[in-house]
Amino acid sequence: MHDQYGPIVRPNPDEIHIRDSSFFNTLYAPNLTKRNKYLPAAEMVALTWSIHGTIAHDLHRRRRVAISPMFSERAIASAQDLIQPHVPTLVDVFAVNVDSPELLDLEKTFLAYTTDVIYDYMFDIKTNYQNNKKKAEAWSHSIVAVAQATPFCEQFPWLNAKLLALPHVLLEPVLTKFLPDIAGLLGTHALMKDIVSNYVSKKSTSSLSDLAEEKEKTKPKISFHAIDQSQLVEDEKNFPRMYQEGLGVLFAGSETGSRLLAHTMFHLLNNPDILEKVKVEIAGVSESSNDCPEAKILESLPWFSASIRESLRLRAASTSRLPSISAKDLVYNEWTVPAGTPISMSQPDISHNGDIYPEPLKFKPDRWFNATDYQNRMFVPFGKGTRMCIGMDFAYGETYLALTALLNRFEFELFDTTWERDVAYSRDCFIGEPKNSQ
Repeated sequence: MHDQYGPIVRPNPDEIHIRDSSFFNTLYAPNLTKRNKYLPAAEMVALTWSIHGTIAHDLHRRRRVAISPMFSERAIASAQDLIQPHVPTLVDVFAVNVDSPELLDLEKTFLAYTTDVIYDYMFDIKTNYQNNKKKAEAWSHSIVAVAQATPFCEQFPWLNAKLLALPHVLLEPVLTKFLPDIAGLLGTHALMKDIVSNYVSKKSTSSLSDLAEEKEKTKPKISFHAIDQSQLVEDEKNFPRMYQEGLGVLFAGSETGSRLLAHTMFHLLNNPDILEKVKVEIAGVSESSNDCPEAKILESLPWFSASIRESLRLRAASTSRLPSISAKDLVYNEWTVPAGTPISMSQPDISHNGDIYPEPLKFKPDRWFNATDYQNRMFVPFGKGTRMCIGMDFAYGETYLALTALLNRFEFELFDTTWERDVAYSRDCFIGEPKNSQ
């Protein structure tokens, strides 16, 4: 549409979409500027109690502040102690396959790792996806099925909430017959309800001294402690709120991290000269092949950090339009967009813009060594403004630790995998799906 009609188009009767990188920072502005979420975009996720499904700017800010202690600078600095125990298990999964004729699917393997990490870090629950291949594959199929259903749900944003409101005893057999992969998510919903129920039950028996001790920790033990310790009113600390926030964090945290890992690994293996530079850097800060330096040391390695950054640029967290609603009129070129109008932009229009990043579809980590201020400002794989991804630094941390352990221990090669068919997205399912996705 943009190629035919110009930088501003109307994808539906209510929304306009702009393809112009110079407007991105205006639309997705910082905290002082109010931006509400477009109702259909909020409804589609069926998590209206979570930050992902919150429409009003002020309510979203309060809810985000409540959970932010889990992702504060101090909390992320201490996160390695919680992430690290899951890394040897990931290494073992790869080690078992060294002498096996069976191929290893990177996305499924990394999804098991990031899911175990997010359950442990956010909920203090051991899920052990990495040691249960059948369970991990079912979870991966469910995540992909939900993504592929997104275009349909965008047309009927109320559908998910209506379905989930049905008794599971009625819903499960229907989904199992017609949409078995999506039916698998009912178990995830049930587990989250159990996690919240157990937390609420324990909280009711905790002493005041226990609660005071919890408040003094570097980070809350789990996300529900963060919500409870926040300044939110009591109605914002209820069961549905914690349940839906938990699901939102789980879905976003596990999938985003696994894709970052898989795509970075692909690009490194697809570019052996760059892979060798990264391995030399890692070896230079590791005492042995079993050693895993602190994440902050790994982040200082030029080729390693640039490779992760470049992988993110090539494959942003979201490929969909991201509608935002300004409380004030906005001016774009000769147009004045009235307050209350849903306006969207798309991350790939920025990250794949050849005027910003020459040879935009080429993996070139060294482009970041001398990047301009504008190129750095337009690096927006996790979004920007008040609704950007809250777990960005956490995703970086688990990525550095996992890749370091694997590249220190193993030699890899790609098998029957190409950028065009298996990695580059060809369909917009909120997260981009390649031609060869299941």
